[in-house]
Amino acid sequence: MTLINQNKKQKPDIIIRDLDKIEYQEIADINNAIYSDRPLTVEEYHEFDKNRNKKCKHRRWVALIDEKIVGTGLYEQDIWQYHPHKFHVWIMVLPEYQNMGIGSKLFDQIMENLKPFDPISINTEARNDMKHAFAFLESKGLKSFQRYSEPHLEVDSFDFNPYESLEKKLNSEGIIVKTMRELESDPDRNRKIHEMNQEIEQDMPDEEGFTPVDFETFVKESIEASYMLPDAYFVALDGNNYIGVSTLLKFQASNDLYTSLTGVRRPYRRRGIATCLKVKAIEYAKQNNYAKIGTDNQSTNKPMRDINNKLGFKKQYDWICYRKVFRNETDDK
Repeated sequence: MTLINQNKKQKPDIIIRDLDKIEYQEIADINNAIYSDRPLTVEEYHEFDKNRNKKCKHRRWVALIDEKIVGTGLYEQDIWQYHPHKFHVWIMVLPEYQNMGIGSKLFDQIMENLKPFDPISINTEARNDMKHAFAFLESKGLKSFQRYSEPHLEVDSFDFNPYESLEKKLNSEGIIVKTMRELESDPDRNRKIHEMNQEIEQDMPDEEGFTPVDFETFVKESIEASYMLPDAYFVALDGNNYIGVSTLLKFQASNDLYTSLTGVRRPYRRRGIATCLKVKAIEYAKQNNYAKIGTDNQSTNKPMRDINNKLGFKKQYDWICYRKVFRNETDDK
């Protein structure tokens, strides 16, 4: 997702107004026109907003030309990286309506409505095959600060032979892998998954940092969400202890799978557990006739980048993260 550069001499009459609840289909259509490789449905957009933690501020707008919705923008806050004065902004414009000033109008609308919240900063991302976005972001005063790659694996190309003995080796050490569905009999399953996830997420390298997520929100977003697959949610256990995880997502409009999180608790790292979990996920994709698995990888996360490279994931895109800082964070203290 990216901010789109808008700059054309002859500008049409552009109307910006709040999104109506019945217009989520138009948002999905705009997203899918720009990011056809990662399509979303109207139901998923509704779900994203419904599951959002209530303390996270967000607001959506649409841009219209001749009563047609041609663009959309929003500000939002992420519970996983929450700060009351930091915001993520997002603008999309239909390709055939780009370079007409729509993105700038949406950006101005967002910024005007953020003023009452005294923002410290805003951030967004731009994909490296959409170079026009970079100039737009920089013209608005945003600067790049980090990047992550988006590698894909062609499932049929994967060679399972080098990993045949890995799970047996871990089993001999007392480590077993089960799916979330297989763990239904554990009454503390969701609590254990939540606790493990919070520990693993703290170590993910990201300049925006990490904030703990409450149990209720975690369950909605990471366990009960429609795009979660209980048979492709792999958990590594040492006895009754949950020690590692790798999960696959399946969005309705896509024929591909997407890796949400792979990680292992600190005392168990460098034993092949993360690799085993990812191989189990690839096996699931193979058995269920999925052609491709996507993931993302922070450029500074060398251990996971090395695992993905070894397994055969090939980089498709880079996402460049941009940020604009308005004031010193210490001003709140």
